Amino acid sequence: AAFHSLVGLAAVGTAVGDYAAFLSEPGVHAMDGVRSAGILLATFIGGVTATGSLVAFAKLNGNLSSASLQLPGRDQLNLGMGLGSLGAGGAFL
Repeated sequence: AAFHSLVGLAAVGTAVGDYAAFLSEPGVHAMDGVRSAGILLATFIGGVTATGSLVAFAKLNGNLSSASLQLPGRDQLNLGMGLGSLGAGGAFL
């Protein structure tokens, strides 16, 4: 599980590098909708993958309890973070 988080971090790093290449030379690198969507999805999915893998590793290693995390207002937090991610993604595209 710990090594799987590196896959998510690699996806995020690749997307950040792709966007940085565009910013360094915008005339050379075209930023079309497909490239923008790819950067957005790689960043979002890679971040979720890395986070989930680190939590799974911590549970398997015994650093966290294997019981589900019961945060007060967790549904509202998830909804807010999901809407925030959609809004930021929409602004990026």
